[in-house]
Parts: sequence; C-alpha cells; structure tokens
Amino acid sequence: MRIAIVHSNPDSIKQLEQLITDLGYSISWSSESGQQALQNHQQDKPDLLLISLEITDMSGSELIQQIMQDTSATIIATCPSVMDNTAKVFQAMSYGALDALSEPHTNNKASLDDFKSKLSNIKKLHDSANRVPRSRGKQAKSSTTLVAIGASTGGPAALLTILKQLPANARASFVIIQHMDDEFSQGLANWLNEQTEISVEIAQPHTRPEPGRAYMAGRNDHLIIDEEGYFAYTHEPANYPYRPSVNVFFESAVAHWPSRLIGVLLTGMGRDGANGLLSFYNRGMLTIAQSQQSCAVYGMPRAACEIGAVTKQLDINEIAAEILQQIN
Repeated sequence: MRIAIVHSNPDSIKQLEQLITDLGYSISWSSESGQQALQNHQQDKPDLLLISLEITDMSGSELIQQIMQDTSATIIATCPSVMDNTAKVFQAMSYGALDALSEPHTNNKASLDDFKSKLSNIKKLHDSANRVPRSRGKQAKSSTTLVAIGASTGGPAALLTILKQLPANARASFVIIQHMDDEFSQGLANWLNEQTEISVEIAQPHTRPEPGRAYMAGRNDHLIIDEEGYFAYTHEPANYPYRPSVNVFFESAVAHWPSRLIGVLLTGMGRDGANGLLSFYNRGMLTIAQSQQSCAVYGMPRAACEIGAVTKQLDINEIAAEILQQIN
C-alpha cells in the first residue's frame, strides 16, 4: 500500500515516514503545505493520504474537501489529539476523511498500536472482496418500522442532512451504522443531537429500538438485533475489515426484526452494506441508495446498485422526504 503524508512539521513527516516503512508500506510522496499536496496528488494518487488538520496554508478540512471534489481518495485526518479537536475531526469526516487518529509517538505504545491498526484496516478495505449474504429469518407482525442506515466516508454530513429533516415524533426507529472507531461515536451522536429534533443516542445492549429515536453503533464490535429484538454487540466476524459492519447489522435486522424495514445506504468507500441491502430487497422492503452526484465517495451505493439491491437512487436531500412518506 502506497501512502502520502501532508504535515507542516518536517520532523513529524520524517517520523511518520519511518513508522510507515517499518510496517512494510511505501511512501508515495510527502508535502509540507496544502497547495503542494494538491499538485502532488494530481500527478500521483496514493492508496492512502495522511492529512494533518493543522497545516498552515489552509485548513486540513479544506484540503480534504478540495481533494474529494477532484477524485475519490482514502484519507485519514491526523491531529495532536482527536479528543481535543472533535469539531475539526467531524468536519474532516464530513468532507470525506474515512477516519481520524491522534498523531503517533514512538514513546506512546497505545498511539503506535492505534496507528498500526488503522493502516491494517485500510489495507483490508482495499483488498476486501464481495461477501455472501446470510440466511434470512421470518417476518412477524408489528407496527414499528425500522429504518437502517449505513454510511462510511462522508457519512457525518450525509447523516446530518437526513436527520435534520426528521421530526421528533417520527413514526419509525432509526439505526445508524457509521464506519467509525468507538472513541468518536459518542461525540458524533452529540454533534448530531445538537442539530436535530429527533433524539440521537448510542445503541445500548439489552435495549429495544423505540419509535422517534435514532440510534448509533457505539463500539468497535458489530451492532446487531438479537433473536429477542434487542440491541447487542458481537465481535464476530472478527476479520471483517469494516467495523462496525453495515452488512452484519442489516442481516441481523432481516433475521430478527418483527416488522417492516427500510434500508438506506449512503456515501462510503468499499462494498459494505451491499449484500445486506440485497437481503432487504429480496424480502420486498424499500431500499434506497444515495445518488452518485451527492456522494463524497460512491463506492458503497455503487456496489449495491451493481447487484440489483436498490429500489430507488435519491439525492441526499430527497432521502428523508421519501422515508417520511413511507412511514406516515
């Protein structure tokens, strides 16, 4: 895997280059400014970009936005501490960063382990193949519709667009699977909750989805609906490159949710969610994919369309209205 680095501190660039090569990856190029990075990226597009949110000639988020407008790219945003810069992190993710991490330090084993883990997961994403959907369970009678939403790269902004259009008394339960480390999940839920009428919270084990609420996966394990209709988390499949997985949740909902389902697949890199959405479609449920024009990255919706899993492709600004029409 070829990795590019954008950082205003040359010493930090040297440290990152050493860590990357020690892990067996290669350096495509490094830049100390956003403008230089834009020029380099036009000539040589790496597999992964590490972009500091504190570059000096423009904000890291602005650079991410400009790169994503030109072409889809896999980007991890970096900063001294992600927990001290949550607003910047969510802005970067809204513009198209797949993930974020605190800059690794050789004297901090936890930061090095996190860095190694994230690079390994990106490598798996690039190498991942299509998955076969699991078997489906029977549908029972109930009155509450569950709207399952999967998102990855660019997801925070897309989710906010949808949730801002939902009333507090929406007649459905909403469950969001956003590819994101658990350290960011509560912050993202708070960020969304501050700007929406509908309540947004982390899904807790042994609780049931309730109407008029939106729930987010909040652990690095996979969120599921268990046989009793409760939220639960599971470590398996352990080697699946997407955590939490959209496919795993969608397929558990098909097997165990006793009522109507609506599946929504938003912007994101890779193929996670395509097979799960197909299981919704095969059961006669409404399935929605975000349109290519409104996606930061069209990978996940494209994969669902390619296997015939999509009932409707809609602009991000049209999805909430379609859901409300279906549940009212």
